Amino acid sequence: MPTTTAQEVKRVLHSEELLHPGDFVFIPKREATKRFESVPVQPPKGRIARWIWKHFGKKFELKPIFEEVWPAHDAIVINCPICNGPVATTNYHPIATLDPLTIEKPITCPYCRTFTFKVVEGKIMLA
Repeated sequence: MPTTTAQEVKRVLHSEELLHPGDFVFIPKREATKRFESVPVQPPKGRIARWIWKHFGKKFELKPIFEEVWPAHDAIVINCPICNGPVATTNYHPIATLDPLTIEKPITCPYCRTFTFKVVEGKIMLA
């Protein structure tokens, strides 16, 4: 059964070290990767223009493709104070401060789904 007292949160360096309720790890935003794809260029319609394009024109052009890498925003993975399951914040849970940890909106654990908790000034408590 959950307690009503506030519990301290503790930052760990790697997600493998998340052992106890209230442990959290900060995962910074990663930039999107950029790669290029070669796309064929369509030839022009006129006879003279097509002849000039055939001998001197560009046959392919490079098209940039951006792929997002998780996470596209700063994220916190924190252990639930009830079931000790890992819970990741989304872009709907903005991080106000990192030291001491403050998350602006309450978080509901996806595993137990009955309790919502909030993190304010380094303390985790039920909302």
